[in-house]
Amino acid sequence: MFAALLTTCLAFCPPQQPAALAAVAVRGDAELTPAAAYASAKSKVEAHVLGLWKERATKAAEAQRPFWLPELLAEEAVRRWLADLPVAQMVAVVDREDRQREHEFGDSYQTTLWVAEDPQRQQRSEQRLRGELQRLERHTLFRFGGVAAGWTVLVVVLGWIDRLSRGYMTGRLQFAGLLGGLAVPLVAFLV
Repeated sequence: MFAALLTTCLAFCPPQQPAALAAVAVRGDAELTPAAAYASAKSKVEAHVLGLWKERATKAAEAQRPFWLPELLAEEAVRRWLADLPVAQMVAVVDREDRQREHEFGDSYQTTLWVAEDPQRQQRSEQRLRGELQRLERHTLFRFGGVAAGWTVLVVVLGWIDRLSRGYMTGRLQFAGLLGGLAVPLVAFLV
């Protein structure tokens, strides 16, 4: 009986509206044509969104970055991620206000766009950023492991050659080992 009553109530309840998005006003520069004013406002919106995401991505990278991961690599990953971010699709234009002013030299136009972020896109982008930072961690850890393995093989091979030469080539082997030891991390991180 209770189930039938609950089902009936749910059937006649009005559907819930999604939560209202918080809109932000972004004002473009004053231009001489309406099209230029709109283009200016759109470029200001893109700069605004890019600035927001740059701040968010930097905070996320600082919070997620382990102590052994160089900050330079994390910053480069964030920069690459921001370059691939579809900035124009991250916000929706909620309202538009066009102003026309009369001057001695003619009319000027200014467009203000009210934009709101889509919470679902924001969440997906944050997940993508976290995934990118996790891939960077795994990749860097793999490279550090490769450097350690390369140095170990280099020490074993040079020690073996030194034993075979009975100490006659120690200076040359140390120099070759130093060059090889410097080359292993360069190859691992630049390739």
